[in-house]
Amino acid sequence: MPKTIVVTGTATGIGRATINKFAAEGWNVVATVRKESDLETHSDLPSVKTLLLDVDDETAAGPFAQLAQEQFGRVDVLVNNAGYYQMGPLEGTSMDQVHRQYQTNVFGLLALTKAFLPSFRAQRAGIVINIASITGDQGYPYNSVYASSKAAVAVLSESLSIELAEFGVVVRAILPGLHATRIFTKIVDPDPTTVRYYSGPDAVSIPRGKRILGAESYWQEFRNAVLGHPSDLWNTLISKPGTTPVETEV
Repeated sequence: MPKTIVVTGTATGIGRATINKFAAEGWNVVATVRKESDLETHSDLPSVKTLLLDVDDETAAGPFAQLAQEQFGRVDVLVNNAGYYQMGPLEGTSMDQVHRQYQTNVFGLLALTKAFLPSFRAQRAGIVINIASITGDQGYPYNSVYASSKAAVAVLSESLSIELAEFGVVVRAILPGLHATRIFTKIVDPDPTTVRYYSGPDAVSIPRGKRILGAESYWQEFRNAVLGHPSDLWNTLISKPGTTPVETEV
């Protein structure tokens, strides 16, 4: 019997690429979109059910979780992908913008995860995959609000992975770089204790650079590079972002 995956935020980008991948591999898929105009996005994929969901609406999480389970009888994997990018200096960012960024990227994700956990515990099986960002691993300029929200997602994933282990529930975080390649190919690792997965050439090279340089030296190298003065060592250790599109434009 095919397994079922729920993916939020699937109209474009990583979400859409994820839908295409799992549908091609024979999974049952529940895809969410925020706009009614996007409900036909996956109409050419017979194994995909597309539902409306605004992740900002925390009260919608419980009813949606129930509806998602009714589509194919159960849910095996939840991918919290829905989110958006708030860029700009903190001084020029209104507190309303800050709250909206956290509402979508953090609080909406928390509410949806909570809604699916009772069924995962009852099944004694389930996987929660949270799409974070490499910016949640280190702070880039003009990304403070977005980066801190994604840092919250990454650390939340680590905490939940321990909290839910006794119930057979696995939690993982994906930290894509500036180009999100190889999104799920590294998750074949059967070790459920691994939480952070780095995706894209630049993201994959960052933890390697930290191991080689140590935390303090890495930070100094990173800071100098961001300020426009990368050293030869930095250029050797840290890969450039990839160039292959995540999804094919139609």
